[in-house]
Amino acid sequence: MTRPPDPDHSRAVLVGTAEYTEDAALPGVPAVRNNVRDLHRLLTEGRPGAFAAEKVRTVLDPATPRDLGLPLLEAARQAEDVFLVYYSGHGLIGHERRELYLGLSKSVVDAPSFTAFPFQGIREAFLSSPARNKVLILDCCFSGRAISGNLSGVHEPLIDQMEIAGTYTLTSAAANEPARFQEGERHTAFTGELLLALRDGIPHPSSVEVTLGALFRHLKRVLPTRGMPEPQHCGTDTAELLILTRPRRRSQRGSSADAEGNRPSGIREELLARRDLGHRRGEEGHTGEAVQMLTEVLPGLTLTLGADAPATLVTRVNLAYWTGRHGGTEEALRLTTTAVEQMTRVLGPDHRFTVVGRSQLAQWTGESGRFAEARQLSTTVVSDLRRILGPDDRETLVGRAQLARWTGEAGDPAAAAHQTGELIPDLARVLGREDRETLTGRLNQAQWTGRAGVPRRAVQLLTGLVPDLSWVLGPDDPHTLVGRSRLAQWSGAAGRRRRARHMFAAAVPDLGRVLGPDDRETLLARSQLAHWTGETGEPTEAVRLLRLLVSDLAWVLGPDDRITVVSRARLAHWTAVQGDVSDAVQQFYAVIPDLSRILGAEASETVENRALLALWRKKADRRLKRQLFYGARDHGGRP
Repeated sequence: MTRPPDPDHSRAVLVGTAEYTEDAALPGVPAVRNNVRDLHRLLTEGRPGAFAAEKVRTVLDPATPRDLGLPLLEAARQAEDVFLVYYSGHGLIGHERRELYLGLSKSVVDAPSFTAFPFQGIREAFLSSPARNKVLILDCCFSGRAISGNLSGVHEPLIDQMEIAGTYTLTSAAANEPARFQEGERHTAFTGELLLALRDGIPHPSSVEVTLGALFRHLKRVLPTRGMPEPQHCGTDTAELLILTRPRRRSQRGSSADAEGNRPSGIREELLARRDLGHRRGEEGHTGEAVQMLTEVLPGLTLTLGADAPATLVTRVNLAYWTGRHGGTEEALRLTTTAVEQMTRVLGPDHRFTVVGRSQLAQWTGESGRFAEARQLSTTVVSDLRRILGPDDRETLVGRAQLARWTGEAGDPAAAAHQTGELIPDLARVLGREDRETLTGRLNQAQWTGRAGVPRRAVQLLTGLVPDLSWVLGPDDPHTLVGRSRLAQWSGAAGRRRRARHMFAAAVPDLGRVLGPDDRETLLARSQLAHWTGETGEPTEAVRLLRLLVSDLAWVLGPDDRITVVSRARLAHWTAVQGDVSDAVQQFYAVIPDLSRILGAEASETVENRALLALWRKKADRRLKRQLFYGARDHGGRP
């Protein structure tokens, strides 16, 4: 029977060696850090997470066997249900018995038994663990030796040594085959496909969950078609039925068991306090915690107060809001739609909670890419907010800001800039000149002004705004960092290319440090940095930056996100500028249909890149005339 790990009694150790400092024969693999970080997120955060965050340990760039062995042994002894070990890095081969060693940052190829971690250490950790199931996932060269043993077959295969009850082993390559580390990709090939399957599921699976066995069969089918090594596996008992794609088990507090007895008299206050704490955690930036806490408290509120109680309905809207802020836009839209329908029925269409819920419904409609529909919804709800709550209510002002945003996103940035300009005096009068909403309005006005084709005016607005943001909110506030990034963007568009490049070079590390390397603003700034690097005369460096970025964008934002497709188009252009016109033309042909589908056939980016394709095709046809007419091989004769 399939089952997920018990999060309270399971442990995981995720190990990655990305840097090798002692031996030039062991090149660094930067993607390993992303392997470990993204696997940690998938195993612990929301769906599909199955492990408690505090029970998962990451070990990055261990230098000595002790640095890896002690954390491994400690977690092994603590695990009672599932013990998972993941390693990504270089695999080394012993000289005598040809056994497998896991590379460490101070490993030396010619001395693995002294400088690397022996596979025997994994076996000893597994033997010491009381866990019902032990799972080993290896993404390294020669990892198949964990299953098939050495090349000569003289010595005992390692999998025979690993056949401990309840053990499942999954490896990226065969015993004599190196793993593939593709430069410029966010993940290594094996782990990248594994993460996609864990995050997005397996196409047409027999079950919605991804068991270890189903995961192996998927990887075995997909990876060889991409020219990658065929993964190997071996399992004992029913370990391959483990599921790693379930959310963390909810707290027993507020469960159905509580409903069968008498509830404590203070349960209502406790539930409301937990709801408020969840909302506060979201406002502090911990959106995942907010979603988890509100998800846990909602059944208790429904049972205690009733499904139609205002406090329950507000909790539903709050849960939808933080779900969206955590990245689940479509789920936020679904939850908000249901909550607003219920609020309209129970509280009436003119209740404050109902119209505020409708405002959020417009927000998530826009966030899901339906800009024209969001603009229509916002237009109607702003009228009702004015009528019901008054023109100076904070929710009315926020609704007007949303209307301006969706007006711009629907294709009318000049109108959005005008609407925001009219809003700012009201924000300053009602909330104060230094209120966050007022400062945000000024930031939005500058952005829409730039997008309306007036970059010099946008630069003027931002030059006055950025110091205010820094002094009022602090230099590390997200609004301040975004303001700096927007100033760099429009400075470049206004002709100050070197200033744009230098400002983005300074902004990208700060955005990554404060918002995180995978935040949308950080990724957008990286794309802009690459673009202005090319514009200042360094196309080869622009190509390098964009190749590193595009893989991250596809993983974090998805292949159909605006930033992803625009960055792919930029990569094609700078590839051509640096001299590889043939490759660039092929990239243009691949990305232009996506630009047309995602942004629209008449969008400026689509039109500009069609013109660039025509330009580079003309040059390529002339430069590659002989190859095009006679084929890649030289057949002789006159051209």
